Amino acid sequence: MTQKHIKIAALTAGKNTPSTRFRIRQYAERLESHGVTVEEHIPFFEKSCGLPSPFKAAARIPALFRSRSADLIWIGKELVQGYPTFEKLLKRPRVLDADDAIWLNFPLGRVAAPFIARNMDTVVAGNSYLADHFSQYNQNVHIVPTAIDLNRYTPRQIDTEPETFTIGWTGLACNNKYLDDIEQPLKEFLTAHQNTRLVVLSNKPWKHNSLPPDQVEFIRWTPENEATTLHRFSVGIMPLPDNKWTRGKCSFKMLQYMAAALPVIASPVGMNKDVFQKGEIGFPADTPKKWRQALEDLYKNWNAQKQMGQTGRLIIEQNYNADTIAAQLAKIFHTLTD
Repeated sequence: MTQKHIKIAALTAGKNTPSTRFRIRQYAERLESHGVTVEEHIPFFEKSCGLPSPFKAAARIPALFRSRSADLIWIGKELVQGYPTFEKLLKRPRVLDADDAIWLNFPLGRVAAPFIARNMDTVVAGNSYLADHFSQYNQNVHIVPTAIDLNRYTPRQIDTEPETFTIGWTGLACNNKYLDDIEQPLKEFLTAHQNTRLVVLSNKPWKHNSLPPDQVEFIRWTPENEATTLHRFSVGIMPLPDNKWTRGKCSFKMLQYMAAALPVIASPVGMNKDVFQKGEIGFPADTPKKWRQALEDLYKNWNAQKQMGQTGRLIIEQNYNADTIAAQLAKIFHTLTD
């Protein structure tokens, strides 16, 4: 029996919003081969811009009408961060895609998230923590991890140990605060080893207080360099506190590092613990002492760096491949429209 071709209207958060790029947009071309066409509706104002919420809500109104001809509506989190707005007015079936604990968003996330979830036909959640929460409000919840485009994120090719050991972190500047928690072990490590450095790939520099300035490099993030810059790292790091917000994160930094065949040091919080359980990919660290020791262990062992990196890459290929996840999404969409 020939599968029906379906048209999806994707209501996303903005051009360069990570959740848009990696939870929706990267699948558009892949979904075509599964009988799904995705038309993205990007608001005039980015969801994270500083304008008052009424302006952001108004920017969503055109998509309400333009999406009427679609067979299915795919929403990237709430239409306006922290508010319930027009979700109930959208054509059905509706799919909510969530890769954050949006019920914690200020000011009305605790109201918005249940309201939106109850008015969806399906919720696609990025990890089990999110899925468990949304299952209170919707009986059709699927866990779909954020995937990696293996054509863009390629493994670094280094046959001999580099002269410089490079600690790498990538992310938005709003998350630089997580680096503050490990500034002391970073300082101790960099000071003890002159052939080491920290590279921060972000939209703004990290304003640290005590690291040796000649051993810290800032590289301004662009969509073009976000994958290739990882090849300059020896290890990728992902520090996080353990709280309700961070437990909702979908380990994307870890997955990016692993796709580049890098070992990882990360806080064992939320989905990070699940990723660590898949193989010997690096070290979980939840105290300054463990962070310092993990850095030392990798610094002294080039073979461990290579082996952990290779294991991580294999785990990405087997579990977080964008081609595989696209097929999973297509099955969900066809089930809703058949």
